[in-house]
Amino acid sequence: MADLARHLRQPLTCDFLRAASYGDATASSGRVRFTLEPAQPVAGRHVLLVEDIVDTGLTLSAVLGRLRRRRPASLRVCALLRKTARAKVPVPVDYLGFDIPDHFVVGYGLDHAARWRNLPYIGCL
Repeated sequence: MADLARHLRQPLTCDFLRAASYGDATASSGRVRFTLEPAQPVAGRHVLLVEDIVDTGLTLSAVLGRLRRRRPASLRVCALLRKTARAKVPVPVDYLGFDIPDHFVVGYGLDHAARWRNLPYIGCL
């Protein structure tokens, strides 16, 4: 997100929402847990949701539903990676970095069991 924000020229604010369906596993549990909510109001604002990876679509679908209930002026999705082979729920991705094969990836912010986020590249676990 920091790399993306440095390239955007309009004034912006950044906030965070944390949702997960993986825990320490390499497969989704199917249940989405929210552990952090945005501190700033969303209503009436143009929101760009920046997602690291779209896998089954379950987490992103839950996040979008939660944000839509807060009535943003617009809501778009930017994802670095997407695994189309694992899609269970159709979700919109307005801006996409790369489609990738069905491998569990880590690095560049992506983790497994709270490890490997700090790698300066994306690699297969």
